[in-house]
Amino acid sequence: MVGIIPTVMGGPVFATMLFLLCLIGYREYLSLAGLIGTRPIASGYLVLLLFALLPFFGWSACGLLGAGALAIGLPLAIAIRRASYQDQGVIIDWALSSAGTLYLGIPLASGISMRLEPGQVTREWLSELASLSSLSWGAAPRGLAWTLTLILLTWLGDTGAFLIGRRWGKHLLSPAISPKKTVEGAIGGMLASALTAALAVYVFGLDVSPLLGAIIGAIVGLLGQAGDLAESLMKRQAGVKDSGTFIRGHGGVLDRIDALLVTLTAGWYMSLAIDRWFT
Repeated sequence: MVGIIPTVMGGPVFATMLFLLCLIGYREYLSLAGLIGTRPIASGYLVLLLFALLPFFGWSACGLLGAGALAIGLPLAIAIRRASYQDQGVIIDWALSSAGTLYLGIPLASGISMRLEPGQVTREWLSELASLSSLSWGAAPRGLAWTLTLILLTWLGDTGAFLIGRRWGKHLLSPAISPKKTVEGAIGGMLASALTAALAVYVFGLDVSPLLGAIIGAIVGLLGQAGDLAESLMKRQAGVKDSGTFIRGHGGVLDRIDALLVTLTAGWYMSLAIDRWFT
């Protein structure tokens, strides 16, 4: 689970934590890509830094397109150079490298942007907490409330899917990708995410109806499970059990943030839509 203290502090503290997680995740991704392709192109480290900085300087179409162009163009330039002495696998290396940078870069920028989201909440305690924990940067209590909601619904949805799947799971969800995930577990995870979001929007004072919160939780929770399956597919293609060994006994960082990479992006866009049209 993403560290609560950096999340509450927000600003560059939260951004640095998320950036470091994505850097480690990118390194693990390159290892998986090397087992799938030939020689992955490690051009994404600098582009990830750009994705992390964009929210602090204001999102713009030019900035987003520029980061996307670099994510695709830098490995392409290296692939073209490689083609002069590498006969096979160049295009696969380029595709895997570009996809990995976007796979981690877009959620990185989305998560930081959501935490920086301006606005107030109706719970005074949360506003005071955000104000006390921030230093010279804006407290952004509404961004804190949305970020905590997304992290909690992702984490508790994953926990609910595991517990319910282990207890009542009978029908495999996608045996070709993950032999242990079940339909019952997926439904349980979705319900856990929905319940968590319904409670969170009330507890954190987001001024959103619990019903709407539950709908958000169900949708984002299901997307998070898709993110989990996507990372499982990569590991299956690479022929490994875990993405890495960074967390002893629990695999790599990608194994811990696979669902969050999807829910941060989907959650940020949904939070913008909710704040614009329903509050």
